[in-house]
Amino acid sequence: MKKVVISIFVIMSTLCQSAFAQPVTQDTQHILTLGYLGFRDNTATAANFQKLAEAGLDMLTLEMDQSTAALQFDLAAEAGVKILAVLAPYTDRHNIDDVDFAMVDELVQRFRSHPALFGWHICDEPNLNRIPDLKMIKEHIEAIDPDHLVYINLNPLGSIRALGTDFYRDYVDTYARDCGLSVLSYDCYPTMDYGVINWWYMCNEAVLATCRKYGIPFWGFAATCWIDREGPNNMHAKPTLENVRLTVNTHLAYGAKAMQYFTIRDFGGTSWSPIMGEAWTDAYDLLKEANLEMKNREAVFAGGEVVKTRFTHLTPFACLPLLKEDLPAAIASLDTDLTALVSFVENGANRYIVVVNSSWTRKCNASVEFAAACSTIDRNGVVSQWSKGKTAFVIDEGDMLVIKY
Repeated sequence: MKKVVISIFVIMSTLCQSAFAQPVTQDTQHILTLGYLGFRDNTATAANFQKLAEAGLDMLTLEMDQSTAALQFDLAAEAGVKILAVLAPYTDRHNIDDVDFAMVDELVQRFRSHPALFGWHICDEPNLNRIPDLKMIKEHIEAIDPDHLVYINLNPLGSIRALGTDFYRDYVDTYARDCGLSVLSYDCYPTMDYGVINWWYMCNEAVLATCRKYGIPFWGFAATCWIDREGPNNMHAKPTLENVRLTVNTHLAYGAKAMQYFTIRDFGGTSWSPIMGEAWTDAYDLLKEANLEMKNREAVFAGGEVVKTRFTHLTPFACLPLLKEDLPAAIASLDTDLTALVSFVENGANRYIVVVNSSWTRKCNASVEFAAACSTIDRNGVVSQWSKGKTAFVIDEGDMLVIKY
């Protein structure tokens, strides 16, 4: 029987233990960043690793069947990133019989002590039928290496075939419980030519509830490539700073502790990404800027907990409208002219209201009446002070208004 080729992923330092379904321990001052699909052999150079480090990426991916795979472990360590090794591309297109356990064991034994290693990726977008096999693979790896994360990336809302159930909350909850997930990661690329996929918010609500229930962090995705643009009936919008900003900020408002950028390089029908062949594109600059904006406000979110989420105006399915009683005493009123996500975040002794403009094509006008002195933090990290009274704000496309009260 033909064995599935092993591939690999890359991730950051400062983290560590996640054995046996324990939540990942993470630097509470830092949102992790991962660049999905890394360098091929011909672009695996120290200069390229450093270039992504300069963009603020903590993580990068690579395929283990490449001749430079071992070298890339070393290059990653030199650049200050760590590797999350994808040991088996075990999706609904593969059987467990396709997994070469001898090769898995060899790789885990070989790299478990490498300073660049973060953990092991065993599946992308499985349905519920895969839980028994994935649990067995996960426990097999953990028995050899109990010190590193075993990672599974889940589906967004889709068909019964994709999920194995009609109910998305059941899907993510069952995986978290039965597979003992240490992080809850799922991918959705919601910015389409016609607007935002409405059920994306429902997925985030389900993920937020599941992460609270099991005490595990949420890892979100943002599209930095034009996904399969050559495919039939594909309406994914080309990444812009505004729609990447919207995706990143929305995930932060739902409590994401890691941002995974898909992709770094071109793949399949993708017609645009940060690196195309051996050349860097404008998508690299977009990625770098979006990542910098996130890091300028990450102190709000990295150690924070989302208490609740609400929406102004039209409320997406399975979400709740913002009511006056939701507001703290320091905020007498809050309104917007466009639909906006409103997230209430607690971080130690600090309290924040985060208002995300749900449009990446239109500015959002917000009116806030402060009943006490408050401050705001913009995407450049600049803090502004506000006294009691009503103040008008313009929230740029995909941006967020962060109020500390």
